Amino acid sequence: MPGGKFTVPRPPHGLVARSRCDAALAATVGGHRLTVVSAPAGFGKTTLLAQWAARAPGPVAWVSLDPLDDEPGRLVRVLGEGLAPLAPGVRPDAGPASVRAPGTLARRVDALVTALETLPPEAVVVLDDVHLLSARTAREVLGPVLRYAGPRFVLAGRYDAALPVNRMRMAGEVGELRERALAFTEEEVADVVRAAGVPADGTAVRALWEVTRGWPVAVRLALAADVLAGSGEPLAQLRDRDVPITGYLVEEVIGSLPDDLADFLLRASVAAQVDPELAEALVPGGARLLDECVGRGLFLTDVGDVGDGPVYRWHALVAAHARAVLARRDPLAARVAHRVVAAHLGPRDPAAAIRHALDGHAPDLAARVLGERWPDLVVRGDVGQVRGLRAALPPRYRSDPDVLLALAAAHAYEADGEGDDDGRAAWVGELVRTFLGPGRPSLQESVRRGRALLDDGVAGGGAPDDAARALGLYLVGRAALQLYGPDPAALTHLAEGGALAAERGWVALELGCRAEEALAAAQRGDAGAALAAAQVVLATAALHGWQGAGIVASAHLACGIAAYWRDELCAASGHLQAAVEAAGRNRREVAVHAAGVLAIVCLAQGDAPGLARAREITDAPWPDGSAPEHLTAFRDFLTAVQLGAEDRPREALALVDETSVAFSDPLALGWQSDLLLRIGEIEAAERALDAAERAAAAAAAALGGTPAPVRVANLAAQAALRADEDDAAAHLALEAALAAAAPHGLVRPLRDRAAALHPLLSAHLEWGSAHEPLVTRLLVAEHESPAPRASAWDLTPRERDVLACLRSSLTSEEIAGSLFLSINTVKTHMRAIYRKLGVDGRRAAVRTAVQRGLL
Repeated sequence: MPGGKFTVPRPPHGLVARSRCDAALAATVGGHRLTVVSAPAGFGKTTLLAQWAARAPGPVAWVSLDPLDDEPGRLVRVLGEGLAPLAPGVRPDAGPASVRAPGTLARRVDALVTALETLPPEAVVVLDDVHLLSARTAREVLGPVLRYAGPRFVLAGRYDAALPVNRMRMAGEVGELRERALAFTEEEVADVVRAAGVPADGTAVRALWEVTRGWPVAVRLALAADVLAGSGEPLAQLRDRDVPITGYLVEEVIGSLPDDLADFLLRASVAAQVDPELAEALVPGGARLLDECVGRGLFLTDVGDVGDGPVYRWHALVAAHARAVLARRDPLAARVAHRVVAAHLGPRDPAAAIRHALDGHAPDLAARVLGERWPDLVVRGDVGQVRGLRAALPPRYRSDPDVLLALAAAHAYEADGEGDDDGRAAWVGELVRTFLGPGRPSLQESVRRGRALLDDGVAGGGAPDDAARALGLYLVGRAALQLYGPDPAALTHLAEGGALAAERGWVALELGCRAEEALAAAQRGDAGAALAAAQVVLATAALHGWQGAGIVASAHLACGIAAYWRDELCAASGHLQAAVEAAGRNRREVAVHAAGVLAIVCLAQGDAPGLARAREITDAPWPDGSAPEHLTAFRDFLTAVQLGAEDRPREALALVDETSVAFSDPLALGWQSDLLLRIGEIEAAERALDAAERAAAAAAAALGGTPAPVRVANLAAQAALRADEDDAAAHLALEAALAAAAPHGLVRPLRDRAAALHPLLSAHLEWGSAHEPLVTRLLVAEHESPAPRASAWDLTPRERDVLACLRSSLTSEEIAGSLFLSINTVKTHMRAIYRKLGVDGRRAAVRTAVQRGLL
């Protein structure tokens, strides 16, 4: 055997120490009988182990394996040679005849195991490149060696050897270092750049780290090729092809694979992500080959299940150079692969599918995908891509009727005034301009025009095709829902549009309709149905990578409203913030709606900073200076609600505008009744409650039923009004409110009135109720987290400083010293804090402040 086979390799020149990896390896080896170091080629496994071995606290035996060692008898002999310096008795007789004699291999393995048991426990045996061993050789030799106590072992390779070590793993005896731990961090890339003497700023380093994803060999090859020359702003656009790894990839990765696996890797790398179905479409037996790629750790990351199976993402740099290799070696195979990927992605990612079709020299396929999938692109807000994709088509495909229809949607969205002579394109252009384009009419006018378009069909006669009609139904339905609430006409539009989109496979359009239906359920107060429907939308959108798209905004809003009615305020806050972010500028109405509900949630939590952020959104100027009337009224109503929460009921009531749509809503009228009752104006409170009942009846006639929150709120308000004058009537009203709330899980309409209803709720348990758990929950919630008092919003800056110190272990004297105040001043501030928070001690003050977001 060559002497280098059993000696620790020398670290390469200019090596940069990686204390993070060194410490991780030392800790793993020190804490486990077996350490597995597994990562693809070029991740510095051997270098890391060599550095560690030079400083190891105990003796280290090193064996570098090669393909010739993949034979049980030879591997026993190789291990004996490598271990001889530590255990002389382990060196076997090397005669080939003895290797072939019956029982010899078993006896020699037994001798090897016996000798290993004599080694000190601090000894370590390193086997490098164990991936070169077949399952048979690893099982017959390494299996028995690892089964019994002896020295610690480190097995390093590009993928795991086929060893029976699950029992050791379950016993906690196996430690692992894999690709994620061995990849360079951004800081380590900067260290390597500096060690190489290459001038580069932070932008250049980050660009190099992002394109290589910390693959050590790629970083070093990039530096050797001087790709950072002229570093600065342009390097932020560093491309995959700028890093010269093709030669390394061909020699060290592709060249080491069996022919069928190498061919599959090249073809499959055409797609950024691959799943078993796509693998089978690319190559017969592709699913098996994909599984082998995963097992070998060939630069694939599991991104989770999508549809019926797992999906894997290629390392972008590896895939880019593998595609280049395929295009050079077999251009026809590359084109075919692009076409297969385009057909696979068409229903899921139309933009990517069109790009692959064009790369595959299949413009007819690209035109067909664009013509079929443009509703998804428009609904997701990717209309800018429509223009670019249409421009990328050869000229004779740009006048395809379906492509012109897609272009009309893009033109209308961007309001550039261009058009064409196709009747369907003109129809959809008018539709999109009505609802999406800048300078679109008011929401009321948009709904009117949209419904007229749906009724009249294509200009010049006929009806719009399925794509145009489905888009129209969605846009009209969602606008009507924002304007009129869950009225039957809006729900009919959304149901028809969703069914048509599902039938034709327009996923984004179907999700858009379903999200609006979930919002309608939330507005009706059907919290359970709203949450179930919205969660399906969000889960499906996540599978397609559309988490932040505008189509999910209404689903998040539905979850936020439903969680608020259930008094799950933290969950409500999270979903409402997500709704604001997803809505963005394209769906400003949804963003303002979500921010308004978020403001009410913050009021309930006592979250002053959150309230301020939400009001910044609701109060921001409208882009064209003319905010929709119903949202302007909603803004005024929020201001009044905030004043009421701050215990300024007369100021809140002074803002009431009886002609405003926001203040004539049944819930708003019930809120007015609560405020009037609070200041003792009983008759006015009764009149407001009567008005709320009339408004609820009118809404029921329009919507086909009274929304559950309205009914619960009105009954709860009746119970509060009757509490002092008619005990039996008050209990009957309260029980009716509880009965209306229970089926939908509604808590907040009662929770908002829990303080006023507290004596009645306590007595109701003795009076008798079919909903005792809900009554108990309301009583406990009001005790543990009372509604924020007005003074909770009015802590002075110095009182907030003292409040922050109260959560620490500092004494009053120490707080005074840290704030440079006298002890008497600190005690005065503490008494003020207790009074304003409605508590009687330090711990209660901290707990209440945390609950209300003051800490």
